[in-house]
Amino acid sequence: MSYVVPIHRPSGVRLAVKLNFLDPDVDTLIVAKANRLEIYEQGPEGLTLLHSKTVYGYITILETFRPSSSKTDHLFVGTDRYQYFTCSWDADIRQLKTAQSYVDLADKVLHDSRELDRCHIDPTGRFMTLELYDGVVTVLPFVQPSNKRVKRESTSNTVGTLGEPVQVRIEELLTRSSAFLRSDPDSKEDPKLAILWEDNQENPQLKIRELKYYPGGEQATADLETIAELNGDQLDKGVSHLIPVAAPYGGLIILGDHAIRYVDRDLNNVITQPLDDNATIWTCWTKIDDQRYLLADDFGRLFFLMIEVSGFEVSSWRLDPVGEASKAACLVYLDEGYVFVGSHSGDSQVVHIEEGGVRVMQTFSNIAPILDFTIMDLGRGAGGAQSLEFSSGQARIVAASGAWQDGTIRSVRSGVGLEELGTIGEISHVTDLWGLSSTGKTDVHDTLLVSFVGETRVFRFDAEGSVEEVDAFHHLDLAQPTLFAANLPDRKLVQVCEAGLRITDLDSGMLTLEWRPSDAAAKITAACANSVHLLIVEGGRTLHVFHTANSDSKPTISKTFSADSQISSVTVPDLQANVCILSFWQTASVAILDLHTLETLQTQELGSPGMDIPRSVLVANVMPDAPPTLFVAMADGTVLTYSFDTSKNILSGMTRILLGTEPVFFKQLPKDPESGSGLSNVFASCEQPSLIYSSEGRIIYSAVNAESASRICDFNSEVYPGAIAIATPRELKLATIGRERTTQLQTLPVGETVRCLMYEANAKLFALGCVRRIMEGGTEALLCSVKIADEVSFKELDSVELQDRELVECIVSTGSFDSEELGLGEMFVVGTSLLEEDDSMGGDEVMRGRILVYEVNKEKKLKLVTQIKVKGACRSLAMCDGKIVAGLVKTVVLYGLRPSSTRGGHSLELSKLATYRTSTNPLSLAITPATQDMPAQIAVADLMKSLSILQVIQPDSTNPEYRLRETSRHFATLWSSATAVIAENEWVVADMEGNLITLRQGAQDVEGDYRRRLEVTGEFRLGEVVNKIVAISSTPAPSQAQKTVNGKANGDDARAAGKGASLDPKVPRTGPLVTPRAFLATVEGAIYMLATINPAYVNVLLLLQSALAGRVQAPGYMPWSKFRAWKTEITEKDEPFRVVDGEMVEQALLALNDQELEVVLREGGLMEENLHVSVEEARAWGDELRRLY
Repeated sequence: MSYVVPIHRPSGVRLAVKLNFLDPDVDTLIVAKANRLEIYEQGPEGLTLLHSKTVYGYITILETFRPSSSKTDHLFVGTDRYQYFTCSWDADIRQLKTAQSYVDLADKVLHDSRELDRCHIDPTGRFMTLELYDGVVTVLPFVQPSNKRVKRESTSNTVGTLGEPVQVRIEELLTRSSAFLRSDPDSKEDPKLAILWEDNQENPQLKIRELKYYPGGEQATADLETIAELNGDQLDKGVSHLIPVAAPYGGLIILGDHAIRYVDRDLNNVITQPLDDNATIWTCWTKIDDQRYLLADDFGRLFFLMIEVSGFEVSSWRLDPVGEASKAACLVYLDEGYVFVGSHSGDSQVVHIEEGGVRVMQTFSNIAPILDFTIMDLGRGAGGAQSLEFSSGQARIVAASGAWQDGTIRSVRSGVGLEELGTIGEISHVTDLWGLSSTGKTDVHDTLLVSFVGETRVFRFDAEGSVEEVDAFHHLDLAQPTLFAANLPDRKLVQVCEAGLRITDLDSGMLTLEWRPSDAAAKITAACANSVHLLIVEGGRTLHVFHTANSDSKPTISKTFSADSQISSVTVPDLQANVCILSFWQTASVAILDLHTLETLQTQELGSPGMDIPRSVLVANVMPDAPPTLFVAMADGTVLTYSFDTSKNILSGMTRILLGTEPVFFKQLPKDPESGSGLSNVFASCEQPSLIYSSEGRIIYSAVNAESASRICDFNSEVYPGAIAIATPRELKLATIGRERTTQLQTLPVGETVRCLMYEANAKLFALGCVRRIMEGGTEALLCSVKIADEVSFKELDSVELQDRELVECIVSTGSFDSEELGLGEMFVVGTSLLEEDDSMGGDEVMRGRILVYEVNKEKKLKLVTQIKVKGACRSLAMCDGKIVAGLVKTVVLYGLRPSSTRGGHSLELSKLATYRTSTNPLSLAITPATQDMPAQIAVADLMKSLSILQVIQPDSTNPEYRLRETSRHFATLWSSATAVIAENEWVVADMEGNLITLRQGAQDVEGDYRRRLEVTGEFRLGEVVNKIVAISSTPAPSQAQKTVNGKANGDDARAAGKGASLDPKVPRTGPLVTPRAFLATVEGAIYMLATINPAYVNVLLLLQSALAGRVQAPGYMPWSKFRAWKTEITEKDEPFRVVDGEMVEQALLALNDQELEVVLREGGLMEENLHVSVEEARAWGDELRRLY
């Protein structure tokens, strides 16, 4: 029983249109991302998202039209489920309203279009055509006003809407492009449809067909008569797009990879101009005006195409490069030189066309397509650390995204967003900043003190939010950089500089204390304070303690440490404690000191001296009803946390998390100051800023979308309550931290396609398989390389080029080997495909492959250890108990890495241990490690034949060889794309048609053999192709079925429960609802979390989903159950099987009020005595499920 929910929704853009959707006079941009519609409005700040709506089907068509009875445009939407509908905007309820909806009733024997689905509206507004199947054009008429009074009155409300579809068969099977020829909108001539298609020899042809429509009788008919043709000898092989030229010029522009042609309406006059140096592959175009068009190519370049006319005829045209942007899947010209570039392989952008090129004005992050990804445990699996959870911020998903010049590495973490309030100014080189009150009467800030390398500046804010820089402020020394500043009790203000400290009485305005070190050459290196004590570190060795209540010019107590105990930082708890904590960088330790005697109460070692260096410490009350937490920032970017027991003055419960490569800088922020809880959040400034806070008894590390934030501070002002001040390398600004946790992205441009990647925790680096393309003499060529990069900054450390015509396919980290005595570093195994000429086959090209093993030496360089050629492409790799499992074409091979028998004992070689013959290509492998009771298992996802389970049989006395034995199989035709282990003897498989299936291995018989047929435990349609599935744990947990079998003697009862029988409703509903098992990444840029539902909640969640499904309505009235039902070319079912759609359930629970939810629970039988689910309990479920991510 599975639970599927998106943690990052699809981001790749394939379709976009501009229309007057919300208001007759306001332009709106509507973008399609997989099964979502997003509505944007253009304003002074760029495009703003106004509304987002889920459609129950992958969106394949967007088109606009305006019925004569409507003041605004309507949107026509087509989906991959053969459902098509029109919708408009209901301003009263601010929602999409479906106007017409129908499912295409075409004969199921028709072949789906091999190209994109297309939709056209003829220039006169009388017909719409759909191209959904090869050789078929569907004609939909727009209802026209009638001349007869009776009909006119009856059809007045439907004029301009779509009529019934009529199918017309044509002989053109493979259409490259099509378009209606432009004519006068008031023309009464039959519309003419131009079709660019290719014949069986792949020769392009152009044909003009005239649409004739006959509405008579109950069933209308239509025909498309051929009136003109252009043979292939006048078109080059690379023609791809038709651009209809506006009247009165008419005709068509034909885009080709080596030439652009113009043909008139009758295909008699053909004008050709070669592209010469601009030869390229066109992807899309958009119209600017009647004579200018903007074109985009496959390399991300934009071009202006301007036709030149003589009279009413086109004489020539000019093609001018404009600039570069992301590779465009669609272009929409907004206005005044602004263009929306919708991209599926890079970030979508709004660009402005200027005289010198294009300028990117706005960027919309896109991580599609995700080719590969891995999960990075920021906690390093340290002892005492919390489990690897995405919601806690400890799990970071690192994805290989984009393609070619748009290729990137993306970091995806659970986090919170920053909403900018305004910019104070373009100010750089800020070293720290503090929010202060100029009166000291309240906690409201009106002053921002900003420290720089050589000075301090002060900014004052008035009640309206206006800001002014002042030259003097309460006797503070502004000629030096400030180390610490704060408001103290009794309306005092303290400033600590390198040369000394000053305390000012804000009531009298007098300087009450000024202290400087006795040694004029000594500098203050650190400082901190609470309501009672002020601590100063002089020269890195001497600690001074001042009491804030008095104005003594000398410290209350001081202590000087030895030369080998240099103090790097100091912190003191907020509460009135009598201790402080120091960190010592030379000894790699922290110490708890008594503030009255400065005697050491406890010392805690942090690591190895000289290797692990603490840089700063902070004690904060982060968790309620728990001791304070000590945060230690190490020099390598690691943060250590300890629970600080103030009653016993001891540190315990160490956890570790990696946040950056440089020391983290902490700032304490109040959490809900109105509640009076006294709790704090901690902002960690580094390369990947994080907000550290508590939730449900655990510490959460939430990523923050402030990559450039170098320093921050609390700035709770009257105008901006709860705000923070942020210093970036270029500016100083105010912002607020959002409360809603979402996924936060960070991007590293690579400029190449990252085809595969692997994370190695011990080596602290990533290995990448990259593909780049170059142009040589007008011919495109591919070059591949293997790179290693730093785990945090992603900085490239080394790169190795592969052979010509060799493509990197997969990469895996070896972990530990049997041959550790050789003293090798961490190793990676790379699988490739290689196109070679085979002399034995007459010089024909054949596909081969290589398996290469690289070592990462101490200098972080790649060194080839060994390699082997294989008789087919190596499609997948995995590690199984120290052995390499390679998925070759039609074969799975188990390799061992052993000392070479020919090259000496210090060399390694790959030796074949065992093989298994699979059906086609093993695209994905999932390993279950061996246990004391069970041998290792290999799950093989075959391209065509679904899943097979292999056992790795170890050598024994009767058989000295390794063996791969098939124990179970899924006997079905399934075009597999990825697989992973989700529990003991349970797997999830994704296919090429957007489906997910979970499979379970049956119980063993008396002889210890498994049942041959894998049991289907869940079926679900995701609607997107999954490229990679990564299990959260490498060691599968016991399956629910196994737990049940262990609890009952009868295994048949457990299997019955697995097939849909309700579990005992009297089982107490305790513990978590679901347990996360794996992450799934798709071609559309979505990341999903797959979880297993815990047994006590299986029945109630299924009943709740069934009850909610009838209440949830999407545009077009597509039933939810049909949308999520299993669907392939062979089989189509009516509803999902034993899988809960987390997105639908969570959204429905959020949208329904208490009365509506109570009705749903009663309809689903959830409020009956045996289940007794209350509204409050159902609400709590929704909150718990949402907190998973």
